Amino acid sequence: MDPQPLSRAEWAEVGTVLKFLWLALGFALIAGPSLLTAHALIPSAVDTKTITEKWTRFRAPLYVVGLLCAAGIFASLFMASQNTQFLHDMYSRWWQ
Repeated sequence: MDPQPLSRAEWAEVGTVLKFLWLALGFALIAGPSLLTAHALIPSAVDTKTITEKWTRFRAPLYVVGLLCAAGIFASLFMASQNTQFLHDMYSRWWQ
């Protein structure tokens, strides 16, 4: 099997897939620390009296941001998978 060079439209699909993958990475870089802070750092610091009790009010917004970004990760990966027709065209029998 000798793959043909990509056309201009196929390169546009590659660019779209890469944009969605970068977007998923951005969502992950926001979701991880947000959920970690809301679920582990704030409760632990409040229990050990390192920070005051008023910091617990930040947990709910951090959870919302983290869960929205986690949903954004899945949505971005889904959109990236929907733009991979050039791979199916180039490698029609990828299992061989």
